[in-house]
Amino acid sequence: MSLADIMQTLEQQTELYEQLLETAKEKTPVLVHNEVDKLNGIIQKERKLIAQAEVLERARIQQTNWYFAEIKHRSRMNTLRELVQSVHHPEEKKRLIDKQQQLSSILGELQRNNSLNQQLIEQSLAFINYSIDLVVDDPTEDLVYKHPMKGMPGAGRAGAFDTRA
Repeated sequence: MSLADIMQTLEQQTELYEQLLETAKEKTPVLVHNEVDKLNGIIQKERKLIAQAEVLERARIQQTNWYFAEIKHRSRMNTLRELVQSVHHPEEKKRLIDKQQQLSSILGELQRNNSLNQQLIEQSLAFINYSIDLVVDDPTEDLVYKHPMKGMPGAGRAGAFDTRA
């Protein structure tokens, strides 16, 4: 397995993560405007991209394992950082470092966008729960002050004997 094959897979991963980032950015205004149909379409697209990302990641791990076996390097974590450390050719090492930084940047931005979208969803759910509570609220409950003892069970009884028992 050559380093060029791994670089090609990393390039495919970069393109895919950029598509995921664009999808996350598309999702934000859709969440704000509560466009459920558009949101469902975006989520379906996102699921397909995530499935492709999983396939590419498995391929990258396999390719890296083969590369490490070829150069007789013992891999502990099979990370991109470990791959960079195992390469001794300066030009290839620089290309790998550049790709690592690019992937890291894209994934960081993707994580920030997903966090924002998650907060928007949580706020929407909180608002929905609040709205439901307003609609379903007990209509017999008065909004004015009541004496605290009038609402308690047994507060109006004069006798000491409980006939309900």
